[in-house]
Amino acid sequence: MLFGHIPILIDFKRSNPHDVNIIVLHTWLTTNFAKYFDGVSQLPPVVYLDLRPVAPSFALVYDASAIIQFTQSRSLPKLHELTEYIRPLTFGRNIVSTEGQEWKTWRARFTRGFSSRNIIRLLPGLIDDVQVFADNLTVMAGNTGDRRTWGPVFQLREKAADLTLDVICRVTLDMKLQQQSCPSNTLLKATLTDQVRFMNLLNDSGGLIRRYMPWHQAMIAKNNRVLGSIIRPLIDRLMRANVGNPAEEANSVIGAAIQHTHATHHSKGDKSSIDYGEDFVDVITSNVKAFFFAGEDTTASTICFMFKCLQDSPDALARLRAEHDEILGDVPSEAASILRQNPHLLYNLPYTLGVIKETLRLYPLASTARQSPLGFDLRIVDDATGREQYYPLEGFAPWVAAAGVHQNPKYWPRPSEFLPERWLKAEQCDPLYPCKEAWIPFSSGPRNCIGMELALAQLRFVCVLVSRSLDIKEAWKEWDQMN
Repeated sequence: MLFGHIPILIDFKRSNPHDVNIIVLHTWLTTNFAKYFDGVSQLPPVVYLDLRPVAPSFALVYDASAIIQFTQSRSLPKLHELTEYIRPLTFGRNIVSTEGQEWKTWRARFTRGFSSRNIIRLLPGLIDDVQVFADNLTVMAGNTGDRRTWGPVFQLREKAADLTLDVICRVTLDMKLQQQSCPSNTLLKATLTDQVRFMNLLNDSGGLIRRYMPWHQAMIAKNNRVLGSIIRPLIDRLMRANVGNPAEEANSVIGAAIQHTHATHHSKGDKSSIDYGEDFVDVITSNVKAFFFAGEDTTASTICFMFKCLQDSPDALARLRAEHDEILGDVPSEAASILRQNPHLLYNLPYTLGVIKETLRLYPLASTARQSPLGFDLRIVDDATGREQYYPLEGFAPWVAAAGVHQNPKYWPRPSEFLPERWLKAEQCDPLYPCKEAWIPFSSGPRNCIGMELALAQLRFVCVLVSRSLDIKEAWKEWDQMN
């Protein structure tokens, strides 16, 4: 075909809102494949899309066992085009973009700070941020205490994004940004938002020209200088507090990374001094910006989808509230103080975690694509014949079709239903027992999302501090009337 599979991409764009997340393509193909695949009754486990010259050519992988082959059994490098997308923000010096020993070194340094053990230590600070979020929503609701009345229509995602940025700043840099308490964007959020806007401009249909426009490059450089002027003094403070001070546990991801660097260096018997100079600080700064970018949008959007799922499933909402009553007492306003005294109670809420996991199953917001080497094939056993089939990837980037896998009845009985109880099933013989290998909202393997534990903790807190006090519902008709 002269234009490859570009017409499929055009059909997808025409069938969805202009700002549709490209991840929706995965599920759109599962319902529209018959138009493009003659004589097949179900979508193949690997779908080849030749999108040259407008985009790379992809192999969308819908089979969980095949995904393991390029993310775990062998972790292929990240797709070059994806790492280039974030380059204007991080200069390519972050654990999202780097490979080899540099990636291993810095991933190890940050893992300690993002570990579940360290996140539990930091939970009291997270409670403060989520409490502000809950209080702000209560104000928006009119603070009448009457569930029969509704407050004005507003954009929940903006409130959730402010919360998430406050949380990321606190956890990574021990910084109280207080974006939620500001009447307008802080300098950090305004600059980060503007930089992401330029990243998107450089990667749309006119991006090839814009990359060479002096104006755009000058604004990107200016934004990075502003972000650096905010972040670097905080890193310097953390270095003074944590270099050579292993006895006191760090209160931030970056502090823990600095302690890990110092301890690992000297544990090897190396008596030489560590170079904590400009290059070291540059890499940390780049990673902090990557954490801001990767965490803010995904977690904020998940909060919105979670409340949509609960709105559409009143029985699930009732069961969620009952669990909170049982574990945290039947006075919602006391939940925050109870959790401050005993943060581990947050992890004694299995149905709450089921609500979060089921939301992420139905609405995954990211997926990984990798660079395929010459001669690399995927091997998948055909369900009908039992024979192993080969899917060559030469010239195609394997792309995890997370949304498609998450709604595949092969792995998930009643795949389109919101069923948090499936995550409480302990016996594999139970029809609803979840297929762990087919749940990949944070990717899988050594390059999975390093912030997973932080995201899950934040989502738990939001559930606990909001779901019993407020009802939240979509108001698209009212919003359209306002706009």
